[in-house]
Amino acid sequence: MADPPKLASAVTDYARLDPVDLAASPIPLKLAHGVVNRDYRLIELVKALADTLTSDDDARRARGVSLLSSVVIKLVDLDRAALDRQITKTLTTFFVDKLGEKNSLVACADALTSLTASAAFGVGEGMEVARGVFASVTLKAHPQAVRHSVYVLVDALMGRSRPALLRLGNEFISGYCALVEGEKDPRNLMISFGIVRVILLEFDIAKNVEDLFDITFCYFPITFTPPPDDPYGISSDDLIVALRDCLSATPLFGRLALPLFYDKMQAASEKAKRQTMQALTACFPIYGAAASGEWAGRFSEALIIEVFHASDDSMQDLALGTMRALFATLYPDETLDGSGAAVAQLVAPDGEDAEMQPVSELVVESATAAPEDKIEGVAVKVVQNSLDELAEPEKNNAKPAVRILTALVASSARLARYVLAQALPPLLALYKDQDQITLRPSVLSHLATLLSSLSPPEPSPSPSAATLPTILFPPPSLLSHDTSGSSPSPLEPFRDDLLSLLPSATRALTCRLAALSALSALLRVPHFLSADELEYCVSAMNDVLATPLDGDEYCDAALDALVLVAASHPSLVERLVLPGLFAALPAGAPGSSSPSPSRAEADRDAYRRALEALAALAVCHPALFELVAVRLSARLEALVALPADGDEGPAAALYAHHVLTTLRAVLADKVRRGDADVPKYVERFVPGLLGMFLLPTTVEREAGRGKTVAEDVRLLVDAGKVVNLVLQRVDVERQSAFSAAVNDAFHRGKLEALLGAAAVKEAGPVPFAPFSSSSSTSQQNLLSLFTSCLVAMRPTVSLPTADLVAFLRSCLERSLACQNEIQLVAVLHLLANSVNKRAQDVPDFIEQDLPAFFDAHVAPSSSPDVTRRTALRVWIWVAKGLIVRSDARGYAMVERVLALFHDETLGRTAAASLGAIAEEKDGVLAKDNFAVIRLLYKQRFFTFLLTKLVASYKEASSPGQTVYLAALSSLLQHLPKQLALTQLPKLVPLLITSLDLPDAALRANVLDALSTLVAEVPAELDNAISGIVAKVLRGLSGETATAQGRAAVHLRLSSLAFLSVLPAHIPYLSLHGQKATVLKELGRAIDDPRRDVRRAAVDARSRWFLYSG
Repeated sequence: MADPPKLASAVTDYARLDPVDLAASPIPLKLAHGVVNRDYRLIELVKALADTLTSDDDARRARGVSLLSSVVIKLVDLDRAALDRQITKTLTTFFVDKLGEKNSLVACADALTSLTASAAFGVGEGMEVARGVFASVTLKAHPQAVRHSVYVLVDALMGRSRPALLRLGNEFISGYCALVEGEKDPRNLMISFGIVRVILLEFDIAKNVEDLFDITFCYFPITFTPPPDDPYGISSDDLIVALRDCLSATPLFGRLALPLFYDKMQAASEKAKRQTMQALTACFPIYGAAASGEWAGRFSEALIIEVFHASDDSMQDLALGTMRALFATLYPDETLDGSGAAVAQLVAPDGEDAEMQPVSELVVESATAAPEDKIEGVAVKVVQNSLDELAEPEKNNAKPAVRILTALVASSARLARYVLAQALPPLLALYKDQDQITLRPSVLSHLATLLSSLSPPEPSPSPSAATLPTILFPPPSLLSHDTSGSSPSPLEPFRDDLLSLLPSATRALTCRLAALSALSALLRVPHFLSADELEYCVSAMNDVLATPLDGDEYCDAALDALVLVAASHPSLVERLVLPGLFAALPAGAPGSSSPSPSRAEADRDAYRRALEALAALAVCHPALFELVAVRLSARLEALVALPADGDEGPAAALYAHHVLTTLRAVLADKVRRGDADVPKYVERFVPGLLGMFLLPTTVEREAGRGKTVAEDVRLLVDAGKVVNLVLQRVDVERQSAFSAAVNDAFHRGKLEALLGAAAVKEAGPVPFAPFSSSSSTSQQNLLSLFTSCLVAMRPTVSLPTADLVAFLRSCLERSLACQNEIQLVAVLHLLANSVNKRAQDVPDFIEQDLPAFFDAHVAPSSSPDVTRRTALRVWIWVAKGLIVRSDARGYAMVERVLALFHDETLGRTAAASLGAIAEEKDGVLAKDNFAVIRLLYKQRFFTFLLTKLVASYKEASSPGQTVYLAALSSLLQHLPKQLALTQLPKLVPLLITSLDLPDAALRANVLDALSTLVAEVPAELDNAISGIVAKVLRGLSGETATAQGRAAVHLRLSSLAFLSVLPAHIPYLSLHGQKATVLKELGRAIDDPRRDVRRAAVDARSRWFLYSG
């Protein structure tokens, strides 16, 4: 049993602790373990604490309560069954009695919160705790942290002891309302709103409606703005959503809330209006037709004003969504009470408020009224007002008017029938009127908008984490009523008119865009068109797509419409549209036999448009992609077999490049969408694609026979990207099998596992050995495909070699023997990727082989320059593989590169090479390729490197400083924006000096960085801006003013972008003396031979013309 001196010693030790050390003290946990292990009983600990717990000294007594509370908390955490019924009851009573002591409130609340999780905590204890809190605690008298403990306790009671609170009933609700009144802390409000919502949903609140309403609506609208670096991470959106969930939790709030919501709608604040409409959208369906109908007229007028005069599209969409919720509540298709009887709704005639009408004048409508029953009340007035605006369809007000009608159509089938019966006849009559032909495009546009309200919403990507906080209420479905096809469509009376009018309208250029939009919406109306009618409409759209001579704008519109159709009717698109697009793809090299260059260019444009259309349609449905992939693969196979020399070669290579780019674009889109069918193409598509490039290298080349298109290195890169995309989506097991097949093929020459037995029969007698130096250059170039396959493998997938270190050593040797750039890049990517994923497995290679490689090939100035530069690239890429995983050995490698800056031969190359470490465009070391990438690695790398560069720059002599400026300039384009804003102000003197560098690309990087500084922290450049502008103008008028190289053009564009940003951020007084000179130079830039430079110059000059004090 217990050793009393030890317990007393523990109590004494705890009493002597400094208050800041209490939370970290191990004493409570040790005591709890003693109880669980039966070394002593809890009652013995209480006896040891007796003098402390009954002391007249408040501080000493509070310390004793704190120790007992901490032990109870640890005890429940260790074993929920550790406390029996009696001890739980006793502890509950003890802690409840102590709630009134200010110094012990937090400890008691925390202990009681833990006790609620005890298996022995019953209904009686729950009621006792709740009554104790209400009787002993006055929250207003305590700071936020103390109040938070009480809120957590009540929340725990609600979650774990709800039957006790339900038994208290009105006593609990009244006590809670009094307890929380006046709370302002957002963290506590989040808990309080959650508790209130449960009360509203599960308690009988009939006697406490006003009290509950008062403690919730008093916070509406939320005006809270979180402080910077808020440790609790509570946003205003969190509070808005939590409060809205409370206000929409019970219909009993309706008559109290709606008058106040209406007052908020009249507020000048857009934020208040936005929150009000979001809340109304959620509340109208809950409050019901009776409560909402009393205010329907006034709310509909207020919402119509918002639609017509919205500050932006999002506000208009929100107002329309709120209007839809209101009318769906007032005119439901079916509303049944608990007995199954139809509930009548009260809707005031003529759109007036029900509360303003005598009861005898109210129109009573049954929710289950027959479709032919008349719609009366506020909807009639809203529809008529909209139709009055639509009488002039070309006017600005027609567009919001028709959007109001779509909100009503989407509300219910009853309203849809009524609105379409009222709106379509006058619109169709206007279209048919020969005296109003000029109005036809506008009429068709409004028809398209109306029809779109009957179709499901267009699919859109899920919002990113960055945009989620702004989406406070999801957009309503545009089709809430019956789509099963069991009831007649509201469009049925207009079927013939629509089918004769819309397809024929696509033949008129002025009506074509609107007609395509209307046709697309009509095709997506569920269960309306028959199979023959669908085919007729798709054929009309396909006719537009097949006539590109009328203009790309119409083809694009037709394609957009067909994309929407393809998702729901893929077989129609496959049968009617795809054959024409495949027919537009030439079987051989396009334009090779054309009589003129212009005709050849037209042929190339035709197949590019066909490929773009196929790419857009293929992504809509798995069946479409499979067909497109098969047909394009067949085209590609024929193209790569053509001779690379002669007239056909270049055109065939370009065509093949476009085919592969199309396949990659579609696959990338499917990956972004999360399509599940991508992995299967590792067996269905990848082997055939690889075989097109591998098998030709095994065929003996006849005398005088040149290369084939398959040997074009650009196509190897393209094919590698396609294969890489597919392999990224494959699971570990299939990746392992594929890796083994790659190993057999590239290291042992066994192609069967990779390409299949049928394909291998086509192989020639030449051994397949791309790693052999005796193999042909074309075969060794296939290392590019080897690397594309392996970089996509997960770290758990073994590389195709038994000895990883030996394989990496062979890669080092091969890097110096590469015959061309594609082979070298393949080796660089393979080394970096392998070291990044398996650094822990190859310490000897990193710490011994690499330094020896550097000492042998990079450091000695006697080595050939080509060897040194190649070896340096290898060194940089391996360092990159280590740095992205925040491996300290990578930083040691970078320091050796910095030491090369003073090397006369290699210094500039070393300085420029550092940018490759931060470059991400290559996509090799990316999450998609399962690379090991540590969070904030870029920030660590740049902080390390910039510090080194600045210190070395200051220590270097004047001629030697240039290389550090070059290194800095090469890094700027990769600097994360947030880091740029903190680091660049310290580097302004170096950046200004860098503008004198002869390298145009480096100066362009500096100007891009300076533009960021001007836009974000202009005060940092106030004293130097005049000198910077003078240097920028010299760049515009100097030797790069008309040069057409990529770097020179980049410099001119960066210079103009920098000049454009100045007027908006730099005070006129700082630059007024240079305005005339700047305008003169910008006038010269307007005559630049490049269109993009001329456009940028015009924009910059217009800004400087308006620049004044």
